[in-house]
Amino acid sequence: MSNPPPAREERFGAERKPIPQIAMLIWTVGFLLGAASHAADVVTYGWLPYEFMPLGFNAYWTSLLFLNPIAALLIWWRPAPALVLGCLIMASDVLVNAWTAFVAGYTELLPGLALQSAFAAFVFYLAIRQKRSSPRHSDTP
Repeated sequence: MSNPPPAREERFGAERKPIPQIAMLIWTVGFLLGAASHAADVVTYGWLPYEFMPLGFNAYWTSLLFLNPIAALLIWWRPAPALVLGCLIMASDVLVNAWTAFVAGYTELLPGLALQSAFAAFVFYLAIRQKRSSPRHSDTP
């Protein structure tokens, strides 16, 4: 006879360790800086400002103007979905920017990519830390 599936609260973090407020603040500042960067580009160059790249890249980078603040605010209200969203944003953004710098040859992105990669490592670490603190990964049965 199998056990019933765990309740939603157990599975999604009701018993997880809280995220330290300093980590939430770093998260918020990082994502808001990203949003501010894209907002500055839109204000300076207009809607879909990255005309040097195909429309898909342009639309993706412009979408970060909206996705980054959502991730920044969600960490304070709904941490579990925020961690997933943050990892998705950072993984895709680092990959897109790395491709743009290394394959498309826009090497002027490299300094920003280095900082972005460090922030991505922080985001991934925080998500892994929270996942490991879940009851499912504890030593107690």
